Amino acid sequence: MKKYITKFLLIISIITFANAEDNVSKKVDLNKTSKEVVLDSNATNLDSNETKVDENKTKSILSLDNIIKSKEEKTVADENKSAKKEEILEILSKDTDINISDTNNELVSVILKKVTEDKPSGTVNGKTLSQVVEEIKIVNLKLKALKSTVDSNSSKDITENNSLKKEKETLLESIPTAVSQQTLDKDNLLEYLKHRKELRKTLDRLKNRTGTFEYAQANLQNINVEITNIFYTTMLILEKKFNDGERESNIKKLLEDALIEIQLKKISNLKEDIEKFNNKQKDALEEDYKVLVNNQEVYEDIISFLIKNTNLISGNKLFTSLNLRDIINYINDVSPFKSSAINLGKIIPITLIMILLFSVRRFLANIIVFIVSIFYKNEENHEEIKSHVVGAIKRPLGVLLIAFGIDICSSIFYYPSPVPLNFVKTIGIIYVVLYAWLILSIIDGYGAIIIGKIAKKSERKEVLNLLVKIIYIIIILIAILLILSKLGVDVSAIVASLGIGGLAVAFATKDIIANFFASILLLFDNSLSQGDWVVVGDVEGTVVETGLRKTTIRTFDNALVSVPNSKIIDSSIKNWNRRRIGRRIRMTLTVEYSATPRQLKKCIDDIREMLLNHPGIANPSGLGRKKDQRLAYRQNMVSIDDLAGYKNTLFVVLDEFSSSSIDIMIYCFTKSIVWGEYLDVKQDVMLKIMDIMKDNNVGFAFPSRKLYVEKKDSEEEAIKDLVE
Repeated sequence: MKKYITKFLLIISIITFANAEDNVSKKVDLNKTSKEVVLDSNATNLDSNETKVDENKTKSILSLDNIIKSKEEKTVADENKSAKKEEILEILSKDTDINISDTNNELVSVILKKVTEDKPSGTVNGKTLSQVVEEIKIVNLKLKALKSTVDSNSSKDITENNSLKKEKETLLESIPTAVSQQTLDKDNLLEYLKHRKELRKTLDRLKNRTGTFEYAQANLQNINVEITNIFYTTMLILEKKFNDGERESNIKKLLEDALIEIQLKKISNLKEDIEKFNNKQKDALEEDYKVLVNNQEVYEDIISFLIKNTNLISGNKLFTSLNLRDIINYINDVSPFKSSAINLGKIIPITLIMILLFSVRRFLANIIVFIVSIFYKNEENHEEIKSHVVGAIKRPLGVLLIAFGIDICSSIFYYPSPVPLNFVKTIGIIYVVLYAWLILSIIDGYGAIIIGKIAKKSERKEVLNLLVKIIYIIIILIAILLILSKLGVDVSAIVASLGIGGLAVAFATKDIIANFFASILLLFDNSLSQGDWVVVGDVEGTVVETGLRKTTIRTFDNALVSVPNSKIIDSSIKNWNRRRIGRRIRMTLTVEYSATPRQLKKCIDDIREMLLNHPGIANPSGLGRKKDQRLAYRQNMVSIDDLAGYKNTLFVVLDEFSSSSIDIMIYCFTKSIVWGEYLDVKQDVMLKIMDIMKDNNVGFAFPSRKLYVEKKDSEEEAIKDLVE
């Protein structure tokens, strides 16, 4: 153990020393294009930064000036922060878009923090976030230009196209690190606000001349600024959420909302307006339009990449739960050394975690021995079994713990930046290999003993042997497919091309496979859940369980029915539980014909008023439901009320003149969808209707028949009629 710890500490010391030298000698290249002024502005004076870097290079890494903290540094830097914050806050409060409201408080706080913080501009290989984005834009333009002229038979064009795609992919992979190292310059922020304000003024001035070249050009530039603003403000908030250790789901929602907002900027109709101008003006507008389209595509590509790889920018669960971020910052605060030279905040937690996991290996081995001893306490070869099982499991379990420790320590080592994508892919592949190794070792050790005991009692030992081989093959195949998937290979294409043997097996087991995939579709489609009251074909009842082959439903006469999943997929599903408000009450009141029109109208009005004021009936004028933000953006495409299951229709009308009654139709919905509560509300409504009918002196009609007997003048006429 001491030997391993000594080697580990030596490696950490070497890495830390190299990291310190790199941090001190790193140049900050903050070249910023003048055409796009965005909230991510990291630009400062390049020449002055290079001069500072050259001065730093002349100093020794081990110099006390570079290692020991100066207490005066922070004191002097903090004196102007409050005044600077107040100044920026005043500027932002005057801006019409970045106002100090609840929705923008988070963005404003990020901007204030970025403008007043003193750390140097973050770079990725000497490039800021905006510079990486600009390079992606250039590569994207090259790809589009090559696509329009590419020769599918030319190997040179294909090679160049693949090279550009690889370059774009590499740049995209550097985005998460660049996002976590953003800075914001006050002068560039003011320049951006000024630029946007001028565009707005130009558009207002030309609002009555929308067909002019000046308006079209200003409109294109304004849309470009808006899209750019959405992108970079999202990146600023994204960095804050990453630093706060936000959950992956929340980060994904932020990115998806930003992507939708950018995609909603419809710019295709602008192309038609450009065609109206003369050649010179048309060329200028087409150039601006080309830039706008390219910017939108690049921003969508970057956000889509981040959505696909949210695990890179979401907080490590253990890293966040152990509050390692605060521990690192606290250790660096109390440390007498500069974190750029000797980062004790990272060295100490990494060392402690690795030592702990090395120690846990022995502890877990003892637990395994204890478990094995319980199951094989009375066996004759107890010690041999114990040694076999522990020997088979101990090594893969120990390596898995080391990989787990490296995974945690990588979050600490790269903090405050996210872990690189290549490292995440590598550690993911290592996890797959180690888990497969561990499962195979368990089967080889513990599982083989159990199967061996079963085989003693079975006459078909070859079946068990075949079963073990099949399990081995399945585990290895799954591991290979997972590894290929993590490497970006299309696994579905591989599975689809397994050959004649795969087709034969698939045909022989088509029903089983159909039911298996149907169960997956049911889970993803979320058509029914456990406990739902459903009607599937001629089966009605409550869902008990959805299995891999069948779904069991308990009918209302307490019978358990098993329905194949493939049949459920092919049938219509009526799910009574998928409604939030609204269980229908529909009834017809039969009123006597003796009722006057005034009585009927008064009765109808009273019943309607009673229903509108009833606490258990859904009111059309004030349903009181909360707005579902996830469905809000779809309101122009679907009926949100019908999609979510809100029903609040209410009718009380004179419906029909029947043979023995005047019919009043009552149509409404209860707020509760629970059957018992629905029955209570319905009963209360019916009783109140009876009271209203009584108060209005209106009686209920019932089916009846009247017989009219005609009296004859004389008996002779009666006899005559009978004879006839």
